[in-house]
Amino acid sequence: MPPSPIRSAPADSRNILAAIVDSSDDAIISKDLKGNITSWNTSAERLFGYRADEIIGQSIMLLIPPELQHDEVQILAKIKKGERIDHFQTIRMKKNGERMEVSLTISPVKDERGVIVGAAKILRDITAQKKLEAVVRTSERLASVGRLAATVAHEINNPLEAVTNYVYLAKQQPDLPPKIRRYLDSADAALARVAHIAQQTLGFYRENFQPAKLVISEVIDDVLAIYERKFEYKRLNIDRRIDPALTLSGFEGELKQMISNLVTNAIDACREGGKIIIAVRVTRQLPSDQRGICITVADNGLGISNRDKLNLFTPFFTTKRSFGTGLGLWITKDLLEKRGGRVRFRSRNSSPSGTVMSLYIPQTLQDSTETIR
Repeated sequence: MPPSPIRSAPADSRNILAAIVDSSDDAIISKDLKGNITSWNTSAERLFGYRADEIIGQSIMLLIPPELQHDEVQILAKIKKGERIDHFQTIRMKKNGERMEVSLTISPVKDERGVIVGAAKILRDITAQKKLEAVVRTSERLASVGRLAATVAHEINNPLEAVTNYVYLAKQQPDLPPKIRRYLDSADAALARVAHIAQQTLGFYRENFQPAKLVISEVIDDVLAIYERKFEYKRLNIDRRIDPALTLSGFEGELKQMISNLVTNAIDACREGGKIIIAVRVTRQLPSDQRGICITVADNGLGISNRDKLNLFTPFFTTKRSFGTGLGLWITKDLLEKRGGRVRFRSRNSSPSGTVMSLYIPQTLQDSTETIR
């Protein structure tokens, strides 16, 4: 430890104080006014990974991320003025390069004459606490979204039902041209899907029936039909690579919602004249060797940065600054994992750029005995 008023205390008191410092759960570090480390307790070794004999004498900057090193100049300036810094929350780096969120309390250290000669800091790792706080904030936001969605669902229920009835009445008209009938059928299906997605995604609907046998190509065609105008507007080339005989036992609403989330992301990522590939194949999940299908949506769009990849499936995280909700991929991942599936992706934002999203859906869902052909 650097010189301090403790030097005037009896030897046994100093020994007791040294034992307390060394056994503390918090890292206790001291440094001189040049920012060089002068003492390092056992908890500091545990938190940072540096032994005392390899860190003492080194600059405190070794523990500070490059973008935050200007903070140390301000900290030392306050210490030289005799000011104390309480519970300053920041980021520090371990020996292996890993970052952790910490809370710092820093006090000036004086010699026997009362001259400030350095600083003593107590450092506490609050990474777990911050993660817990983030989980709580996310839960609160999701609860708020749920309450808002309940109100919205209630308000749109009556007009949605009215439109559905009008479509039904229109379909009953005699001598209806086949083309118009197809449009009405598509509108009817889309309205049903809107009601289903709103209830299901927001937790007001629980499917209590067995999975149905779905023709994958038909499910995907239904989803793509919804986005035909967007495809035309951006002049996108849609490449379908789907065996028309491929079937799956599953829940139609969930499957359409997951595919829709991936397709809309691909559309938004693509430049004008871009390409989207939608492929489906039979696969096996390792290491269980369980059979299932893999639905892949690939685009040659802008790609995803390495920084954004870390938060891609976090609720409310979005790269669509003005219109994204940040819920699409989170919902997709949640629905898949509830059914024993998984989502994987790869992406690059350098030339050639693009993103590939893959959904693995197991052959057996709940108690279903349906199989994939």
